[in-house]
Amino acid sequence: MGNMDRKDEASKDLLSEVKVLIDSNKILELRELLEEYHIIDIFDIMEYLDESMKIKLFEILPIDMAASILEESDAEFFSTILSKIDIDHRKNILELMSLDDMADILSQLQEKEREEIMELLSQEDADDVKELLFYEEESTGGIMTTGYIEINKHMTAREAIEHMRANAEEAETIYYIYVVDNEERLVGVLSLRELITSRDASIVEDLMSENIISVYVDEDREEAVRLVSKYNLIAIPVIDRDEKLKGIITVDDIIDIMEEEATEDMYKFAGTSEHEREVVEKVNPTPKEQIFSSVRARIPWLIMTLIGGLISTSILSNLDFIMNPTYASLVFFIPVVIGMGGNIGTQSSALTVMALSNKNLDFDNVIREGIVGLITGILCSIVIGLVTSIFIKDISIVLVVSISLFINMIVGAMIGAFMPVLLKKLDLDPSIVSAPLISTALDMTGITIYFIITTILLTKIA
Repeated sequence: MGNMDRKDEASKDLLSEVKVLIDSNKILELRELLEEYHIIDIFDIMEYLDESMKIKLFEILPIDMAASILEESDAEFFSTILSKIDIDHRKNILELMSLDDMADILSQLQEKEREEIMELLSQEDADDVKELLFYEEESTGGIMTTGYIEINKHMTAREAIEHMRANAEEAETIYYIYVVDNEERLVGVLSLRELITSRDASIVEDLMSENIISVYVDEDREEAVRLVSKYNLIAIPVIDRDEKLKGIITVDDIIDIMEEEATEDMYKFAGTSEHEREVVEKVNPTPKEQIFSSVRARIPWLIMTLIGGLISTSILSNLDFIMNPTYASLVFFIPVVIGMGGNIGTQSSALTVMALSNKNLDFDNVIREGIVGLITGILCSIVIGLVTSIFIKDISIVLVVSISLFINMIVGAMIGAFMPVLLKKLDLDPSIVSAPLISTALDMTGITIYFIITTILLTKIA
């Protein structure tokens, strides 16, 4: 979280008001004040209270707000708060929590703590949470919730509405109602509006839409993200391989995943890792933690880059004519020729990784990036040719530099686009193609190309 000075004044005022009210023990006034605020605002100020105040504030909160705050919290906050409040209050709050959020938090706790909390749940909730904990974190099952409303296709509209009234409390969203047959298989979906506006005697099966967009429970969660964004859904049903309804994923979870995946990819792309991110995002990490985690995360990529650099150097050291004073000026152009290939390669791999997350790309993209490299390569090599010819009168050197830059940019763009697509085909995460990896690969190919072009042209000319 940011420092308080960056937060708006309202948050500051709320914090000071809360402190005054807790100190003077004005419980009712505090409760009234808190009810006017959004739970996220309350959660934000809790971070700035000391532990005893935090607990006190939490105990005063209306129970539904307390449950919502725990849904937003991390495992540490969750277990600290729960261990400090009395057992009945604890039970009541857990009762109101969304089970998928609870399962996410429980999966991060030690087994003993998890067991203790599970014992406080009703049998039905405990079974649901166990099932949610069973799924892989990265799968749709890992993010779904069991808080949905299902009705049988044989019900009348009136029966369905009665059933909804009885179960709406438990549901995370009631805008969509899922229709199942007697075997619990998902057969249709119905919007709340359609149900309310239909005649009492209409049968659900006649009202429902059979065109269902759903995901399998063992599918990657990115598939759920894709479908929710594509069809603008508020929620998407999750089914097992027998078509039985297992849960739903709501749009708020989808947004969380999008954010998480994007951040994860950015860290990978920068050539670092999840561990460094965890420390960067920790509320108050120690400087030692920050330094060690950064070193640990980055060193593998840097060593890889270093080895690549040494290979490039050994290629260079074999260029005999660089020792020839006539061609000494060729050395000056190495950084620009290689740098341009590296730059366009990093650009095209970044764009490819972004495009991959939206749809399945094929190798056409590599060709397309190659054409971009071709056009930009022509422009850049003309510029470098003109500039070089002003300073260096030797036409053969001007040619070597221009042609090498041109080829390097095409190759750079194609390699940058090819690597993520290749990884995707091998079922690996394309965002592993981090900037250091691409730039090292392109340094080596860049020097090799420069070396080959120089040899061909200079032997021809000489």
